[in-house]
Amino acid sequence: MNTAAAMQSIRQSADTLDLWAEDPTGSATGSIDKREKLSRKEFLHEYVLKNRPVVITDAARDWAALSKWTPQFFREQYGDRKVPVFERKRAVTVKDSVRLAEYIDEITSSTFQNRAKYLFSLKIPKEFPELLKDLEPRPSYWDPNWLDSRYLLPGLPNFKLRNITGLEMNMGGTGSPFPFLHYDDLWTQTFITQVHGRKAWILFEPDQTPYMYASAASENISDIPMDADVDLTQFPLFAKAKSVRFVLEEGEMLFGAPGWWHTTRALTPSIAVVLSTANGPIWSTVTKSSFLRLLRHPKWFVRPAAAPVAAYMTVFRALKSITDPF
Repeated sequence: MNTAAAMQSIRQSADTLDLWAEDPTGSATGSIDKREKLSRKEFLHEYVLKNRPVVITDAARDWAALSKWTPQFFREQYGDRKVPVFERKRAVTVKDSVRLAEYIDEITSSTFQNRAKYLFSLKIPKEFPELLKDLEPRPSYWDPNWLDSRYLLPGLPNFKLRNITGLEMNMGGTGSPFPFLHYDDLWTQTFITQVHGRKAWILFEPDQTPYMYASAASENISDIPMDADVDLTQFPLFAKAKSVRFVLEEGEMLFGAPGWWHTTRALTPSIAVVLSTANGPIWSTVTKSSFLRLLRHPKWFVRPAAAPVAAYMTVFRALKSITDPF
C-alpha cells in the first residue's frame, strides 16, 4: 500500500475526513476555469446563464490596492482601529473585537497548527472610505447591480436583501479557515478578489446540497464544523460530496455563482475584497429565495409579507430590465 492509500485508510478507519487533504475522497470533479480578457458576452453566456463559477485573472490588474494593501500597511495606518473577528467553535460562530494592530500581529505569525481567527464582512465604505479609490477602475462584471437601487424594497430597510451588498474586506493568516461552509445568502452572486496573498477554495455545486447538512436555522449554512476534521459518524453523507478545488492567487477575481457551497483556507497572510450582486439573469431565483425567507420566518406576523415582497420584486425586475438589458 502506498503512502497516500495508507493515509486514506487511516482517515477512514478513524471515521474522520481531512477536508484540506488533496482530494481526500477521490471525488473532486476538476479544476475551475481561469480566464483572461473575458468579454461581457462570454461572461454572461458561459458562466452567469450556466451558473458556473470562473476565476477572472485580469479584472483587478489596475487596482492600486494590489501593491498597497498589505498587513503592514493596515497595521501602520489603522492599527488602533477596533475590528470584528470570527472563529467557529464547533456549531457556533464566536465574534470578538480586537485592535487591528493586534490582529495583524496574529495573522502574520499564524501557522497551520496555530491559526489566526478570520476577519470578514468588514464594510470598506464605513471603515475605510478613503480606500475605495484603490479599487478602481470598477470591473464591468459587477454591473448592473440591482441590490444598490434605492427603489429595491424601500419599505423594508432591514430586510437582508437590502443589506447584502457593498464592498467588504476579509483578512486571515496562514491556515485561517473561513468560519463555516455555506453558499451566499438569498442566492446572490459574489465576486471575491484576492488583493494580497493566496487562498485555497473548495466548492460544491448546488446539486450537492443533500450532502451539506444545511442548518435548520440558516439553510445556506452547513452544520459541519470547519475548525477540525469532519466527523463522518456524525455527517456520513458528506463523504459522497463531489468538490471543485483550486487556489485563488493574488490579483485574481472569483465569480461565485449562486447556490454553490464553499469554504476557504488562507495559505499565506490574506486580504480579499468581496462584493455581492444580483440582476436580471438571476433575479427570479433571488425573488424565490426572498419569498421563502419571509414565508418561513420564525415570527408569524412577518410571513404575510412574503407574497407582496415577491410581487414587488417581480415588477422591479420588469422595470429594471428596460434600463439594464443584458
